[in-house]
Amino acid sequence: MKPLSAGSEVDAWCTRCRLDLGHRIVAMVGGKPKVVICQTCGSRHNYRSPRATGGNNEPVRREPASPKRSSPRSRAEQERLVQWETRVGGQVTQAFARYSMDRRFRLGELIVHRKFGEGYVDRVLEDGKISVMFRDGSRTLAHAHG
Repeated sequence: MKPLSAGSEVDAWCTRCRLDLGHRIVAMVGGKPKVVICQTCGSRHNYRSPRATGGNNEPVRREPASPKRSSPRSRAEQERLVQWETRVGGQVTQAFARYSMDRRFRLGELIVHRKFGEGYVDRVLEDGKISVMFRDGSRTLAHAHG
């Protein structure tokens, strides 16, 4: 059996769903999961061992589910979320530029917006606009151009 790593799936207690559910590991510390994302509700939280194991805090590996017929939209949404996590997850606060319409942004730049949260510039559009991918989806924002 492969050792656990970021991207692996484990069973964990979901703090939002309040159930033992499948989670994807986002961060590891000392060979154990530290931060996970619930594959049911999408919440990101610290790893908590499944309640069914008696709370011994040992990760329970989750075998990848058999391929299900999911709609292309949900598959695309999952891929988009994984891409967002890869680019934004685990970044230090100083890596993010605070969004301002008076500032010019570059492709790939990390941004923190006071309403939408953390994201990255996925396209620079014409007429002083950028497309920024946030956790909940893409948004078109104005930025200084010229």
